[in-house]
Amino acid sequence: MKLLRNLILCGLLGSCVFLAGCSKDPGTPPEVVIAGVPVVVGESTPSSLREAGFTTSDLGRMIVKLPDRSWTSSVYLKKDDISYASLTLVNDSKEEQLVGLCVIEELGFYALDDENRALDITINGVNPIGKTVEELKELYPDLELDDDDGDYLWHYLRNGDYSVSFQYSKGVLTDIDVSHTFNKSYQSK
Repeated sequence: MKLLRNLILCGLLGSCVFLAGCSKDPGTPPEVVIAGVPVVVGESTPSSLREAGFTTSDLGRMIVKLPDRSWTSSVYLKKDDISYASLTLVNDSKEEQLVGLCVIEELGFYALDDENRALDITINGVNPIGKTVEELKELYPDLELDDDDGDYLWHYLRNGDYSVSFQYSKGVLTDIDVSHTFNKSYQSK
């Protein structure tokens, strides 16, 4: 009896150690501020940004609702006739949901070397638009640099399930993607 009790106790202890080793740190979302308004990837919804004057639009597809367990990257965040970011929205519920209630899992800031170079955004307290790779590395000490020497470079800030990707073309910052890992097995709409 004592042997059986010790075996069960060892099994429970081993299970606890195994489960503790399997837990993954989800990380901390980057602090993104768009036109003075915080946006948290993996938490914020378009409707939570309406009070601050933001609206959403699409490219004529008239996306009003997302089916259950689906996602789309065809929606844009706008304010005062300025298109700030491309949104990847996820409906992880088991029912159809209005776009405004879906979770923002990715923010894409594009054409930063052209028509969007004056966007009012910060990531972790810094507006990275117009920064050189050297300035970016100084501002973000944890930045992982692309080891490629080509014309197109990608640099990353990673923190668990969150990442920020800085994309350069011929030495100029062109795009930034801020993302939270989500289940991409959902249908794309």
